[in-house]
Amino acid sequence: MTTVDPSTILHERVSNDAAERERVIALANTPEAREERVKLAAAYRMLARLGLDDGLAGHISMRVPGAPDYFWVNPFGMFFKEVTADNLVLVNRHGEIIDGGVMINYAGFCIHAAIHHARPDVNCACHTHPPAGSAYSALAAELEPLDQTGCSFFEDHAVYSEYTGVVIESEQADGIVNALGNRRALILANHGLLTCAGTIEQALIDMIDMERTCAVNLRALATQRPLQVVAPEIARQSRSVLSQPGRYPFQWMAMIRELDRHETDYNPWR
Repeated sequence: MTTVDPSTILHERVSNDAAERERVIALANTPEAREERVKLAAAYRMLARLGLDDGLAGHISMRVPGAPDYFWVNPFGMFFKEVTADNLVLVNRHGEIIDGGVMINYAGFCIHAAIHHARPDVNCACHTHPPAGSAYSALAAELEPLDQTGCSFFEDHAVYSEYTGVVIESEQADGIVNALGNRRALILANHGLLTCAGTIEQALIDMIDMERTCAVNLRALATQRPLQVVAPEIARQSRSVLSQPGRYPFQWMAMIRELDRHETDYNPWR
């Protein structure tokens, strides 16, 4: 087993390229970019309110519009419920901090940087350790389409069965990316769940739906009775409806209304 320095999880390297920082910071503060930052902060708050966070672990990343090699991630040392649009940390593909904070979780950077590099179609990646998802991950098995929501992931998720510890090396992240392939969701054995999409809305809602699907599978398996699995052709039809791009903005608007009934400080520009 490789011995690592636990302190390497804390990452404080700042970019020394002043011109790069000025250019990207300007892009990160356009009206479009600020809207994405607000959505990203809201996504963190939603997961926290649903109990799908895990202390200081877990991360959601989002590319900067117009600067695809840069993305925002949560600052190290803050709970999901503390994230705001203006305390997100902007980093480059080397893990150097461009703006926002003084420290990031290097494990989060490794996973998300690898995904964004390998998948140009992915603008947002969501990784956390939710209760049902973490329990189901110990089975190292794909999810069965047992209900309508679960059909959303039929033939569009995979399992990464190699748990190699906290991800602090590029080789570990490469294994995750290879297992994910071109799918939109991944079960990381003994670890948690990962969803990725072109939008924050889809990555976040897919994470919530995937956690629910893990819970449904676990409850059904616990009965120890034969399972009636949805037929492949029906599961594919359901997936095509549930994963169409037009679905996510409508559900997101309802979720934002619910979030705003309880908290609004995630948006400092309101």
